[in-house]
Amino acid sequence: MIRVPWELEEAVVLMDLYFKHGSTLSIPNDELLNLSNLYRNRATMLGIHVDDKFRNLSGMKMQLGCIHYVVTGGKEGMSGASRLFYQTYDLYRDDPKLFKYICNEFYDKYRSKM
Repeated sequence: MIRVPWELEEAVVLMDLYFKHGSTLSIPNDELLNLSNLYRNRATMLGIHVDDKFRNLSGMKMQLGCIHYVVTGGKEGMSGASRLFYQTYDLYRDDPKLFKYICNEFYDKYRSKM
């Protein structure tokens, strides 16, 4: 398995999806799979070699558990969230315009190329 560290724009769009669904872990699988395809498209465009486990459904659900942990202040979710998710949540709270800009840029760059 090839481990590719998460980057800010990936964390932003996953966290945005989390908030769009009421800050819960009940995001429909089809939406997560669509995002997974965008992540794979992004990797291809950036020349990142990935395998079939790259940003797959179960991995994304695990990352959502980490996001939930961060957002709930450790009361729920999966502990062990990376510093990136804490930074992403800080960005969401402290600079929502930049957060939304990064999110929109991600979709503009990688959705339109599919």
